[in-house]
Amino acid sequence: MDRCSSAPPVNTDLLGKTHTRELTHAQYHSVRRLADELPADTKIYPTHGFGSFCAATPAAGGSFTAGEQRTTNPALTQDEQSYVEELIVGLSAYPAYYSHMGVINTQEPAPVDLSLPEPVDPDELRRRIEAGEWVVDLRERTAFAAGHLGGTLGFELSDSFVTYLGWLYQWGAPLTLIGGNEDQVADARRGLVRIGIDDLAGAAVGEIHTLVAGTELRSYRVADFPALAEALHERAITVLDVRQRNEYDTSHIDGAINIPLHELTDRRGTLPDREIWVHCASRYRASIAASVIDRPELTTVLINDDYDRAKDTDITTTT
Repeated sequence: MDRCSSAPPVNTDLLGKTHTRELTHAQYHSVRRLADELPADTKIYPTHGFGSFCAATPAAGGSFTAGEQRTTNPALTQDEQSYVEELIVGLSAYPAYYSHMGVINTQEPAPVDLSLPEPVDPDELRRRIEAGEWVVDLRERTAFAAGHLGGTLGFELSDSFVTYLGWLYQWGAPLTLIGGNEDQVADARRGLVRIGIDDLAGAAVGEIHTLVAGTELRSYRVADFPALAEALHERAITVLDVRQRNEYDTSHIDGAINIPLHELTDRRGTLPDREIWVHCASRYRASIAASVIDRPELTTVLINDDYDRAKDTDITTTT
């Protein structure tokens, strides 16, 4: 998660819509109580933002003082009702695993197992893929695009891995990992344990061509936004934007279909069977989305580029 502004780490929507308004009012009063009690020169360090999944404006870094916050923090500059209504309107989707973490945290924690999952051979790996199980490839996104087992999902092992796998994962479903080496698998397991995904069904390790079990590897093209601009001027293609709605509303590619990543699995059947270029804001979500929609009858292109570069072209609409 990006570091956010110096608001208290209270996500007022995480207990569900029934409690959101009550908790937002409570947050407003909590901030005001702290501001009244703290000396003006008290240092305040950025943490998670007000509201849902990092909904606050990103902080520039460093620290603030209580005195500065009294003139800039919405909870201290707005009246209560305006603050509550503005925050609730701005709430956006948050990782699905949050709802499971609350339950886990109220129970006595089970012992943590960080041992390597049971090894899975290529034939068993293929069986699991064909059965529709969750098989996640941890390799770098362009390596996945260059060659992967059809039916697997690409979640590059990075700082964003746990957030987005935990967001999309069907809780309790069998989960098998594919890693280039055992260290990758071990790192992924350590991250997954931290959000309560403890029971892995196994792991396959090695060069991807050694895991094919007689099938052919699939691949798709990797491009950038200037290449997208050129393609749009040449032929009819579909642009899939997997950012959240507020990002899309601020600026988007002309004619793009907006399906936020966390909705894509349920809505991928609505996509046309033709050339689809997939993008997000900074590559990671798009790489997952490309693996989600990849299928033989579809031409998929991953835009491995930052959205700011799209703004240098003539294909965007900004509001």
